[in-house]
Amino acid sequence: MLKVAGHVLIGLLILLAGFQYSKIGSGSGEGFPQRPVRVVVPFNPGGGTDTYARILQKAIKDHNLMPQPLVIVNKPGGGATIGSNYVKDARNDGYTLLCLHEALMTSKATGQSMYGAEAFEAVAATGEMGQVVLVANDSRFATLNELMETAKAEPETLKFGVNLGTPTHFSGIQLETTLPGARFRLVTTGGGANRLAALMGGHLDAAIFSVGELIRFRDNGLRALAYLGENRLDAIPEIPTAKELGYPVFSSNLQYWWLPKGTDPEILDYMASVLKQAMETDYVLERSKELEILPRTILGDELAERIESKTKLFSLMKTEQRVDLPDVTAWTIAGICVFGAMILGKFVFGKRSASEKATEGRMRYDLAFGTLGMCLVYVLLMGLGVLSFVWATIAFIVASGLYLTSCDKRKLVYVLEVALVMSLGLHYVFTVLFAIQLP
Repeated sequence: MLKVAGHVLIGLLILLAGFQYSKIGSGSGEGFPQRPVRVVVPFNPGGGTDTYARILQKAIKDHNLMPQPLVIVNKPGGGATIGSNYVKDARNDGYTLLCLHEALMTSKATGQSMYGAEAFEAVAATGEMGQVVLVANDSRFATLNELMETAKAEPETLKFGVNLGTPTHFSGIQLETTLPGARFRLVTTGGGANRLAALMGGHLDAAIFSVGELIRFRDNGLRALAYLGENRLDAIPEIPTAKELGYPVFSSNLQYWWLPKGTDPEILDYMASVLKQAMETDYVLERSKELEILPRTILGDELAERIESKTKLFSLMKTEQRVDLPDVTAWTIAGICVFGAMILGKFVFGKRSASEKATEGRMRYDLAFGTLGMCLVYVLLMGLGVLSFVWATIAFIVASGLYLTSCDKRKLVYVLEVALVMSLGLHYVFTVLFAIQLP
């Protein structure tokens, strides 16, 4: 009786977890959104993109533009590729949104990422920001000309802070091309908040920031050498353009909003409408004016055309590898192979103690290596996107369970129960309780 009750209870748990899984995996736009929408910002808090995303978040909340809140999630690192990859692999149900500027396109052009805009659904582009070249107040460089001449006289000695693979990286390269022979040591420092800390700490000689970051950070002791725009800005009229100084570099950046590939068009249209309404609120317009952000909103065909033209432009700008780095992946694989060969050699040819020989008959190396092989296949299936977490986990537990029990039919029910409870249950715990995005 207790055994039957146990099976019934397990069955109910499986049904409940399965219902939750099907609900979470739904990609329909009907009734969207039914829970909070996560906005992934692939930089640390305090940078330009993070600040901008939070401005729109507040406008949407204060004006009740959505029945559910936007939740900002910071996932910095990898030149914004960690956060973008997280959204790329997220469920295309509309509940995971990426706020990222043109770094999504430049990272592919530089080879930092294997994917670009084509791996996402573009929702909108909002808020155009100019860029400036900054130094610390106590810097030995009083003008952009002094900085550039030193970069020519002492190539690759000046530490120039950028975020490799992003528009700041390309701006640094463009500056170099305006003066033949000039070469910076381009240093990746992450988002604006990280560049500020590195510049103030004396770890950088100069860096590129957005105008909004300059306005927020200038009280920390920063000095602007040039604005990378066509004309001077009213908010910072004392700062000359790079073009005025003889270095015709023009660089601005839009914040793009992306959803995973295959997201329902109704959800795309809904989020585009919400962002457009937010951009028209007095709060966003006022904050944009304070930060010298042009309150542009680009949607539909115009957005697609801009992404296509920018992608082509960035693909033409080939970046050189500054430092010859070892092939870490190849060396890691080689190390694993050598380590595995040593263990195998010790097992086959090594001398074993009397106690090891006594227990050798009871040890099933075939089961150990077989299970290890299935673990590797399990990870590969999820890593390559062949199967989702739930289906890969079910397949792994069923296969390993049957393998370890020598396909004992009497234990098949238990194996299936464990597989379903573990896969659906863990999915519920991770995605609902901890809000972790699984493959």
